[in-house]
Amino acid sequence: MGFAPGWVLGTTCGVTTNKYVIGDLPLQAYTNKFSKGLLESYSDASSDKLMAITEEMMQFLASVDGDGAMVINMAYIFNTVNFDETGKKRKMKGLFKSALAAQKKEVSIDDVLKSFRTFAFSMRSNPNLSAPKGWNISQTDDMELLTEIFEQRIRITDSF
Repeated sequence: MGFAPGWVLGTTCGVTTNKYVIGDLPLQAYTNKFSKGLLESYSDASSDKLMAITEEMMQFLASVDGDGAMVINMAYIFNTVNFDETGKKRKMKGLFKSALAAQKKEVSIDDVLKSFRTFAFSMRSNPNLSAPKGWNISQTDDMELLTEIFEQRIRITDSF
């Protein structure tokens, strides 16, 4: 088993942030539940790693733009799911490899956070990066692995 691609970790933590802000459960419940699903495919998707990334993302959003924080977060999710690092449309399923396939090299927490911060600053200078109104990750083709994980029912008992 390999490691989670950076965009999968970033997307997961962005979705965690949305669910936490909108929901009424502890952050640990979301990271534990999502980690459980991701660990079936990626060896490094621990709850602790997801928690560290998500907390840093939320702190950064609060310090940069408290009122538009969720707009930036949603735009980040949209862009990481739909486009690669070069800005080209992300191909979920290629001829030989899936974008969701495990990698040989582990992506560090700092790498994910750097990507997120870079996007947030880009978003402030280019509002065209915003997610379309009403967009949801489940609307993206070939994302079944992640949408199944994100759409699970999360309970308070997942905190433990």
